[in-house]
Amino acid sequence: MAALSADANQMASYLTALTQPDTNIIRQAEVALKPILKQPGCVPAMVEVIKAQSAQNEATRHVAAIVLRKRITGHLSKFDVPTRNALKAELLAILQTENSRPVRNGVVALVATVCKAEAEGDGAQDSAQAAAGWPELFQFVAAAAGDAHPEARELAFLLLGEMTETVGIHLKPQFATLAGLFGAGLSDGDVKVQNAAVKALGLLMSYLADEAEIDTFAPLVQPVLVVAEACRSRNDEEVVSTTLDVLYDLSFSPSGAVAGHMAPIVRFAQLCMSDSNLEMAVRDSAALVVATMAESKPKLLGRDAALLTGIVETIFNLIETSQGSAAGALFESNPAWKEDFEDQEGHDADDDDDGNGITETGMAQGTLDMLACEIPKKYIFEPVVSRCMARLGSQDPNQRKAGIACLGVIAEGCAEPLRENLAQVMPHVFKTAGDADARVRECACFALGQISEHCQPEVLGYSSQILPIVFALLDDSNIAVQATSCYVLEMFCERLEPEGVRPLLDPLVRKLAGMLEATSKRSVQEMTVAALAATAVAAEEEFAPYVVGVASLMSKLMELKEEKTYSLRGRALECMGHIAIAVGKDNFRPYFGPTMQCACEGLTFDSTDLHEFAYAAFANLAKVMGDEFAPVLGELVPHLVTVIGQDEGQFEQAEDEQGGPFNALDDSDEEDEGGNLVMHIRTALLETKKGAITAVGEMAAHTGAAFVPYMGEVMTVLLKAADNWHPLVKTEVADALSSLVLPCVAQDHGGELSWEKGDIAGQSTLSANTTQAVNVVLKALVTMMKDETEDVVGKACEGVQSIIELCGPHSLALVANDCLENTYSLLAKEAPCQQLEDYGEEFGDDDDDHDAFMTSVCDLVGSFGRVMGQHFVQYLPKFLPAICAYAKSSRPSSDRSMAIGCLGELAQELGSGIADHWSSVFYPAALAGLADSDDSVRRNAAFCIGVICEGLGEVVTSHYTDMLTALSPLFSIDIAEGDTAAACVDNASAAVARMIKASPAHFPTAQVLPVLLKALPLKNDMTENETVYGCLFGMLQQNQPDLIANKVELRRVFGEAASEDSKVDDELKEKLKLALQSLN
Repeated sequence: MAALSADANQMASYLTALTQPDTNIIRQAEVALKPILKQPGCVPAMVEVIKAQSAQNEATRHVAAIVLRKRITGHLSKFDVPTRNALKAELLAILQTENSRPVRNGVVALVATVCKAEAEGDGAQDSAQAAAGWPELFQFVAAAAGDAHPEARELAFLLLGEMTETVGIHLKPQFATLAGLFGAGLSDGDVKVQNAAVKALGLLMSYLADEAEIDTFAPLVQPVLVVAEACRSRNDEEVVSTTLDVLYDLSFSPSGAVAGHMAPIVRFAQLCMSDSNLEMAVRDSAALVVATMAESKPKLLGRDAALLTGIVETIFNLIETSQGSAAGALFESNPAWKEDFEDQEGHDADDDDDGNGITETGMAQGTLDMLACEIPKKYIFEPVVSRCMARLGSQDPNQRKAGIACLGVIAEGCAEPLRENLAQVMPHVFKTAGDADARVRECACFALGQISEHCQPEVLGYSSQILPIVFALLDDSNIAVQATSCYVLEMFCERLEPEGVRPLLDPLVRKLAGMLEATSKRSVQEMTVAALAATAVAAEEEFAPYVVGVASLMSKLMELKEEKTYSLRGRALECMGHIAIAVGKDNFRPYFGPTMQCACEGLTFDSTDLHEFAYAAFANLAKVMGDEFAPVLGELVPHLVTVIGQDEGQFEQAEDEQGGPFNALDDSDEEDEGGNLVMHIRTALLETKKGAITAVGEMAAHTGAAFVPYMGEVMTVLLKAADNWHPLVKTEVADALSSLVLPCVAQDHGGELSWEKGDIAGQSTLSANTTQAVNVVLKALVTMMKDETEDVVGKACEGVQSIIELCGPHSLALVANDCLENTYSLLAKEAPCQQLEDYGEEFGDDDDDHDAFMTSVCDLVGSFGRVMGQHFVQYLPKFLPAICAYAKSSRPSSDRSMAIGCLGELAQELGSGIADHWSSVFYPAALAGLADSDDSVRRNAAFCIGVICEGLGEVVTSHYTDMLTALSPLFSIDIAEGDTAAACVDNASAAVARMIKASPAHFPTAQVLPVLLKALPLKNDMTENETVYGCLFGMLQQNQPDLIANKVELRRVFGEAASEDSKVDDELKEKLKLALQSLN
C-alpha cells in the first residue's frame, strides 16, 4: 500500500493523540486540529487515514471516521461534482473492504451524514431527486441486503438505520420495497442480521409513528416481536430494550393497523416485566409500554378481557414475590423514609433496585395505577378487586400483602366504583389491619389512607370503625406501621366532622403528641405532625383545649435550621395553619405573630420547600385572621408578585450529545458561536409559584378593602400567569382570579350585593371599580374555559359561577355570548380540552368514565338559570340535548347523577319557563332517574320531580299518580347503607312536600302522609328542612284532616327535629317547638 501523504501523516498523528488517555494531550491535539479541520483539504487526508488498514491502528482510523462525520457537511458543498462523486465512491469502497467493525460502523455513520447532506443540499423533495444525489448508495444497500455473506446483509441494515431521517423524508414511494427488505432481514438466519434489521426498522417505525406511512410497516410488528422474544430468551438486552423503545413510540400511533397489534405488543411487554433475568431498567421500559397502551388505547385494552386480566395477574404476582414494601410508593418523595426504615421488616433496601430507584414493587404498582386511572372502570375494576378479595383470604402473607396493596393502588383511579362497593370492601380492609404480618398491616394502612383520600364522603360513614383501628395501629410494634397509620389519620380526618372524631379526640391528640416527642425518626415526626393537623381540622373549635400543648411542640420544630430538617419545620408551620383554620381567629390570635415570624423567616432560607410551606401558611392565616392580616400586605404582596412573575425556565448550555466524543471538533464549535443552549425547567419553582398564587388569592378574598391598593399589580401578574405553559400554574390562577373581585365589593358595596334574577334592564348596581374588575376577570376566565387542560377549565367555570352569583346579571352580560358558547362546547364535548388524540381507537363514548370537571360545567349551567332567569329559556333547545346525553343509561352513575341534578337546578330556577320541555325532556329524564340503581341519581331525580311540580303547578297534576308510584320505592331504602341512601329518602320526602304545596287538592294525602311522616325527620339533606316542615306547618294551620289524623306521628317528627342534637337550624327549631305546643 502506498505511503500516506504528508497531510495524512500529520492528520494521523493528531488523531492518534485523541486516542490517548491523557487529557492534556487530547486538548493539545484538538487545538492543533481546529484550524486544519476548517480547510477542505482535511477531508481527503482523513479518508487516507481511514483506508490505511495496515499503516494505522484501528483506534486512529475509527477516530478519523468520527471526526470526518462531524466536519463533512460543512465542506461537501465546497467540492465540485466530480470531487463529491469520487469521495462518495471511495466511501462505498471502504465499506466493501473494511474488516474492523468499529471502523466500519464509523464509516456507516459518515456515509449516512453525506447522504443526508446530498439529499438536503439539492433541495430534494422526493425520492427520485434524493436518490439522484447518490444513486450508487441505494444500489449498494439493495445489493448488500441480498448478499450471500451475513456481514454484508448486516451492513445494509446498519446503513438504513443510520439514514433513518433521510429515508423517512425522501424515500416514501419506495417504502413497500423497503418493507420487503426489512421483512427478509427479520427472517434472516443470522442473528446479527436479524438484530440489525430490528434496530433499523425500529428507528424508522419510531420516526413514522405519527405518519400515515406507518401502515406500510405495521405488518412487520409481529416479526419484530418474534426476533425480540428470541433475544429475550437468550438475554440479549440491547435488542429487547431497543424494541421496547419502539413499541412505546408506536403506542401513541394513530394508525389502526398498529392498534391491531396491541395484544401481542402488550403480551411481549408483560413477559419482559416478569423476566427477572432482565435488568430492572429494561423491565421498567416494558411496564411503560403497558401503561402507555392503557393511556392511548384504554377502551381497546379494556375490551380485551383475557389480555387485561393477564396483565393484572402479572402485576399481582410481581408484588407477591417482591420483598420490598408494597406501601413504599407512598413515601418515595420522602428522603428520610429509606434512611429511617431500612432496618424494618419488609423494607428491603435492595428489592431489585437497579440503582436508579426502580423496584419490582414500584414498577408493578405504577403500572396498576395507570391501568386504574386510564382504562374504563367497567373493565378494570372487577378484575382487580376480585383478585384482591381472593388473595385477602389466602394463608400466604405475601398474597394478602399484594391483595390489600393493590386495593390501595386503585383507590384513586377507581374511586367511583370503589365508593359504590365500600360495604363489601371495608370489612376486608379492617381485617388486614389486624394481620399478624407487619407488611400486611402496613399495606392495610396504605389502603385505608388511599380510600380515605379518594372515597370521600362515603368513607366517613366508617369513622366509628376506622378511628379505633388506626388508634390501635399507632401502638404497633412496627414503626413503619405506626407512621403509615398517621397517613391514614391525615387523609381520613381532613373532611371528618367534629362528631366523628369527638369520641377519640383526647386520647388521639395525646397519643400523637407522645409519638412526636418519643421518636427520633424524621419521617415519623413529619407524618405525626400532619396527622395532628388533620385531627385539628376535623375537631374544629373542639380542638381549642389542645392548642397550647400542640403549639408548644410545633414552636420547637419551627425553630429547626438544619437543611435536612426543613421538611419537618415546614410541616410544623403547616400544622399551625391548620390549627388556625380549626379553632378560629380568637383562639389562634396569641399564635398569629410567632407563626407569621416563622413563615417569613422561612423565605430567607434557600429552600423552595420552606417557601411553599410559608405561602400555604399565609393563605390559611389570611383566611382566618381576615382584616387583622391586612397590616402585613405591604410587605408580602410585592414579594408574592415577584415570585409569581418569575420565569421558571432558563437557558443552559446543552450537555454533550450522548455517544458523541470530540464535540470540541464539531462544525458548530466556531469562535463566533455560543454553542447549543437548551431550556431547563425548574419544576420546584412551579410548585412555589403555585403556592404564591394561592396565597395572594386568599389575601384578596379575606382582607377586604385593604387589598384594593394592590389590585393593579396582582391583576397584571395573574393575567400573565394565566398564559403560563404549565397547567398547574394556570389552574391555580383560574382559582384565584375570582377573588380579585371581592376587595372592590368590600370597599364599594359593604361586602355584599343585591340583584334581581334576570334583571338587566335597570341600572347596574356595580360600581365603576367593581365593573372594571369583574370585566377583566370574567374575560380572562371565559378565555380559560377554552384551555386544553380539564382542570384549568373546571376551575375557570367555578370562577365564572362565583362571580356571576355574587354580582348578578349585569356581570354576566359583559361576557354572556362567549361564556354561553364556551359552556355549550364543553357540554357537547367540542371544547379544546376534550379533543383527545386519536390513537387508533374507534369506539364511541359509552365506555367513557366520568370527567370530574364536567360537574363544574353543569353547575355553571345551573347558575345561568339562577342569574339569567327567563332569559336562559331561549337557550334550552340547544343545551338540553347536550345535558341529557350524560343521563343515558350507558353513562357512569356520576354522569347520570350530574345530568339529572343539572336538569333539577334548571327546573327550580326557571319555573314555568321549562313548560315547553317538561314532558319531552325533564319528566322522562326524572322518571328514568327514579328507576336508576344508583342512589345519587335517584336522589337528584326526586329533587327534579319536586321542583317540576313546584314550578309548573296545575299543569302536571294529572301525572301525580305516576310520579308517586316512581317515588314510592325510595321510601323503602335502608338509610343505614350510608349518607347517600339517607339523602335519597330525604329528597323523596321533599318531593312529596313540594307536590302537596303545588296542588293539595290533587294530592292523595290520606295514602301518602303516613309514608312521608315515617321517613321524617330528615337525616342527611338539611337544605330541605324548610321545604318539608314548611309544608307540614301550612297543612297544620289549615287543620288538614289527614294530617290531624296522624297527630301522634307528627308530634314524634316535630319532637325529634326540635331536639338539642338535631341538625335543624335554631330558627326552624323554634317554629317546630311552637307547632308542638299546638299539637298538645
